[in-house]
Amino acid sequence: MPVYQEKDKKKVKKNGNTWHFRCYYYDMYGNRKQKESKKYATKKEAQIAEREFLEKVSTVDEIDYNVSFATVYNEWLEYKKKTLKITVFYNLKSSLDKNVYSYFKTYKLHSIKINTINNWINELIEKGGSINWLNTIINYFKDLLNYARKCYDYDEKIIDSIQNVRDDKPKDKPTDAEINFWTYEEFQKFIKVVDNRYYYILFNFLYYTGLRVGELMALNWNDIDFKNHTLNITKALSVKVRGQDYVITKPKTENSIRVVDLDKNLIMLLKEHRKNEEKIYGFNNNMFLFGNVKHISQTTIKRYLDKYIKIAGVKHITIHGFRHSHVSLLIYLGCDSRDVANRVGDTVDTIEKTYIHMFPKKKEKTISVLNDFVK
Repeated sequence: MPVYQEKDKKKVKKNGNTWHFRCYYYDMYGNRKQKESKKYATKKEAQIAEREFLEKVSTVDEIDYNVSFATVYNEWLEYKKKTLKITVFYNLKSSLDKNVYSYFKTYKLHSIKINTINNWINELIEKGGSINWLNTIINYFKDLLNYARKCYDYDEKIIDSIQNVRDDKPKDKPTDAEINFWTYEEFQKFIKVVDNRYYYILFNFLYYTGLRVGELMALNWNDIDFKNHTLNITKALSVKVRGQDYVITKPKTENSIRVVDLDKNLIMLLKEHRKNEEKIYGFNNNMFLFGNVKHISQTTIKRYLDKYIKIAGVKHITIHGFRHSHVSLLIYLGCDSRDVANRVGDTVDTIEKTYIHMFPKKKEKTISVLNDFVK
């Protein structure tokens, strides 16, 4: 590889060194990079230094202390992409681009000190997000810096100094599960005004299964067993992937892969729905349960939901509110939290934490049993 002599006297330091080498090499990730050395007194010294450098990087990964935050950020994203579901990854990238990369993109990695990080956290707080959201962003940032520690010798003491945001506010704001649901009476008032048969079936399906909207949109006719009155949940659909109309992935968690029993009335409605769908040219079991050739869109469901809520005069809920409504109905009917968790694809712990406000009768039953025993 050639070495070069600096001819511009303004760029020559007082020691008079003018020779340097410039070469390309591949880092530990297979990325092609360029190395430009410091100045040496003679051409021979520059050649020896170049040879030693190339021998070193062929056996030991050289740490680049001048690396930019942007470089590390993109490397870390490529690493995370291999460990996350594609839908989770693109949602994560979108959030981090906005809340992390936009702040640190002009920094060199090793110029980021704790005061810079604290200023960034203060800006996040001012955006007014929830404590959970803030700490999720901070924890991903710490994960990124731990990657930088392993690959670029970033200061471990700085990482250890980063603290999550404490939640000192009183817990007076109700959770989504506490307000975003209908009682059985409210659902009956709503469903009576739904005069479009297609959406009458769809809203009944959501209320009596408690599916997540991504699970609903991914369903096809192969997933329904009319003989055994069951529904197989093995996938979910997402439209939040850059460059693609939609992707079919695994459900949210391993618990989400499940078989859901369907009541007789819902089976009857689905048989009616299938007869109508079979009139479509080229109908087959691979077609989407709702939407046929193309899945039904979330915005379309929302538009019809809002329309009939207004007509019925019931409180507003979201599509996810049908899931909360289904769980609240099961709890009201006295179903065990383990059975509820299995049915909706969650853990028992999640069900009882999320819907704790719906279990007062369970406590009453416990003390009643104990009182009867003592008698």
